[in-house]
Amino acid sequence: MNITVSPAGRGRYHAHLDGRLLCTSLTPFFSAARVLKAEGALPQEPLTMTHEGSTMVCLTSTVGEAASFTVDEGRNGGPTLRPYRQSPFARPE
Repeated sequence: MNITVSPAGRGRYHAHLDGRLLCTSLTPFFSAARVLKAEGALPQEPLTMTHEGSTMVCLTSTVGEAASFTVDEGRNGGPTLRPYRQSPFARPE
């Protein structure tokens, strides 16, 4: 499966799969993986990401692996991959 991302403004991106909008997020690859996992995609399903208008794959993983991470823009000077924890303020699925 390939996720295609396009700018949504304010650092966010739209994530599409086969033309269907999966989510709009600061971390579209990881967020889209969580949507796919919730919809029943197999955790071992390969997942890639390209930017709209490009064929170059910029990220690759599996649905299960990508769904388990997020990016932390901490104080250490750069982004860090961290385990995903759902916000206590998240809407129920």
